[in-house]
Amino acid sequence: MAGIGFELRKMLRGDSFLSEMSAYLYAAMVSSGPWLMSVLCLAVLGLYSYSGFSRMDQDIFRTTIVYVYAFSLIYVGYIQLVVTRYLADRFYLGDEKVTLTAFFTSALVLLAAGGLISVGGIWFFELSFIYKLIAVILFLVVAMIWLTMIFLSAVKDFRSIVQGFAVGTMCSVGIAFFLYPLFGLDGYLLGYTLGQAVIFFWLLARLLAEFPPGRVWDSALFSYFIKYWELALIGMFFNLAIWVDKIMFWFAPDSRMVVPYLRTHDMYEGPIFFAYLTIVPTLSIFLVKTETKFYEHYHDYFAKIISKEDLSSILQEKKGMIKMLKESLREILIVQGTLTMLCIFMAPEFVDLVGLSPLQQPLLQIALVGSLLQVMLSVAVIILFYFDQRKEVLTVTLVFLLSNVGLTWLSMQLGFTFYGYGYCYSCFIALMCAYHLVSKSVRDLEYLTFSSQPLF
Repeated sequence: MAGIGFELRKMLRGDSFLSEMSAYLYAAMVSSGPWLMSVLCLAVLGLYSYSGFSRMDQDIFRTTIVYVYAFSLIYVGYIQLVVTRYLADRFYLGDEKVTLTAFFTSALVLLAAGGLISVGGIWFFELSFIYKLIAVILFLVVAMIWLTMIFLSAVKDFRSIVQGFAVGTMCSVGIAFFLYPLFGLDGYLLGYTLGQAVIFFWLLARLLAEFPPGRVWDSALFSYFIKYWELALIGMFFNLAIWVDKIMFWFAPDSRMVVPYLRTHDMYEGPIFFAYLTIVPTLSIFLVKTETKFYEHYHDYFAKIISKEDLSSILQEKKGMIKMLKESLREILIVQGTLTMLCIFMAPEFVDLVGLSPLQQPLLQIALVGSLLQVMLSVAVIILFYFDQRKEVLTVTLVFLLSNVGLTWLSMQLGFTFYGYGYCYSCFIALMCAYHLVSKSVRDLEYLTFSSQPLF
């Protein structure tokens, strides 16, 4: 995403409040587009209800969307980072023609395996056949959106990305409203799915316009799953770690079965999802400023190594990189920390505004702290990726996943008062592990750089 970040930084040179706000709004959409638009769709659709649109229909629709986004993100994880690394290596060699070939190959694999997994996953839900068929299609469409976003990071056309999400979201809302009186709940989900399909085909059209056509199959891509097996595990397990506490709560004793076997947890889900929304500003700042600044120092550091400059010059560039990292992390912590504290203090008013139960206020507050820790964890993981510390990232990912499973289970045993603490403390434990490894990697950077080079 650093390439898009550089494009967005150009908007900051306008020296006006409007240009700066536009840059950060674009960054929010690029970094969190599918997630933000799904939340917006659910909010708009939830504000309006038809005559006869029962609470049961609302719950089935909302839970379906949550399941689709959760499991599609986990599913796409195994291919996401591997494809990103493959594209980065090919682009470094100047081979941009491979882009569409890699996309077609990834898409075929994703659709073939995803179709089987989604059909098997939804088969036992007691829903109409048409509804289940549409849900499978929605799962595949959303998975393709996640995949397409990887390739669009090479295009750097952030405006087209934002326009696609805006148009598709409006279509999801409008078509869902139109089809519900005609086909009921099936039409409602179909309308939402058609809008998401508009997003996918919009992004696909932009990708096809940017890169020349090539072969449909790229066998070289699969060698990367062997060479960089850690990336496949990291992508899948990190996304699973983010969602595993919610999945576990779907099967908690106080969860609710909407229809067999579609489950939800009313008390836990709402506060957690609202807390997630608070990290969007930090993701925007990271994309526009932090990652691009870090990349500049990172590029200069390795450029000096490749140019065989003297050690003192290389170490001086390293000092600049470390200084920049400290300043950027401090800025992120100040911005996100301030926003988190503000939301914690305003939690009673927010709970009333969005219709949560007063009993959920403590859960919302601890979830806000957890979200702060999670976004700092994501930043640390990205820095480790820049230093190609794949095994270290895998270690952090497993710590995050296992601690979230264990501590969430413990919080469920202790009762409602402790809900959310498992997620929060797992983020804290993983963050401490990640920052220890970041500090170690930065301290030993020159050793790691030179020792990893081939002997001949």
